[in-house]
Amino acid sequence: MRIDHLVWYNADLAEGRRYFAGHMDCEPLYGGEHPGEGTANAVMALGPTTYVEILGRDVNQAGCDLDPEVGSLIGSGLYHWAIGGIDLSRLKETARKAGLRGGELVPGGRIRPDGTRLSWTCWGLRDHPFGSIIPFFIDWMDSEHPALSAPVGGQLKTFEVVTPEAEGLRGIFHALQLGIPVREGNAQGIIASTESSKGVTELHSFSPLPRGYVI
Repeated sequence: MRIDHLVWYNADLAEGRRYFAGHMDCEPLYGGEHPGEGTANAVMALGPTTYVEILGRDVNQAGCDLDPEVGSLIGSGLYHWAIGGIDLSRLKETARKAGLRGGELVPGGRIRPDGTRLSWTCWGLRDHPFGSIIPFFIDWMDSEHPALSAPVGGQLKTFEVVTPEAEGLRGIFHALQLGIPVREGNAQGIIASTESSKGVTELHSFSPLPRGYVI
């Protein structure tokens, strides 16, 4: 398993791209729109199999199904994160045996600006109180991993999850064989630090913590 990508939301996608261009070694590459969802993204690699997705509203989509939670987010911050490098069917069964409730395996895809198609399958847990500090899980199928074609902005240096219910979250992570540090704290959130030639940049979750993707 590995941290596949971080999802950073800023309603103004151009503003989000400028933020990362100012703190990292390059400007994120426009990745394309999510038809029917009201969003578009840009991507920046943090390693060969890890990247940050800057998510924002797509001004060209009118009357779309923008998720109400996404539409209510003010400012910018980490919205969610994904784990890759795992057999999703096996993970789903592991979760079931541990008494955890998950959704179905959900296929998805989009067309990139160069005309190539990205395809993936996602899976996630349901009915838990931890919001987006629990990741969703992704398999890129036969597609090239987005980090391979994105400009390299730096490296993911550290990543930790903070929650007042650290013991309960550690139990879930252990059941899913996730070796992610969990720290006891007053509020729930994700703290990721990236490193580039411009120094170290800390990325924090929105407060209050979003629900994140429900798959």
